[in-house]
Amino acid sequence: MAPLLRDSHCSTCGAPFTTADWPRTCPACGTVTYRNPLPVAVALLPVEDARGTGLVVITRTIEPARGGVALPGGFIDFGEDWRTAVVRELREETGIEAPAADVTLADALSSPAGHLLLFGLLPPRPAPT
Repeated sequence: MAPLLRDSHCSTCGAPFTTADWPRTCPACGTVTYRNPLPVAVALLPVEDARGTGLVVITRTIEPARGGVALPGGFIDFGEDWRTAVVRELREETGIEAPAADVTLADALSSPAGHLLLFGLLPPRPAPT
C-alpha cells in the first residue's frame, strides 16, 4: 500500500493531487496549492533577581515533549498581530500580563517542522519572590 499523501486533495474542488511535490497544481480545476509555514509566536521574557537574569519558561502539558521545558508560545491566530500573539501566549501559558506595544522582534527562524518562529522580546522585570 502506498503511503498517505499529506494534503492529498485540492481544497477548492476536492480532486486528488497526482504528485507529492510542492507547489501542487490541481489536475481538475488548476488551483495551485502551496505549503506555507505556520507562524508561531514565542515570548522571551527576561526576569532578574540577585542571582542574575533568566527567562520565563513553562513545563509542557501536551505533546510533543510533554513534561519538558519550553518558552511560552503558540500559533498566531488568523488576522492576529504577531506582537499580540506573543503576549496572548504568555498570558495563556503563565498568567503574566504584558502590553503588546512592549514586544520587539528578537529573531525569526524557520523550523524543520515547517513553522516560522517569531521570537518577541519583552523588557526585563523582577523575578517573582
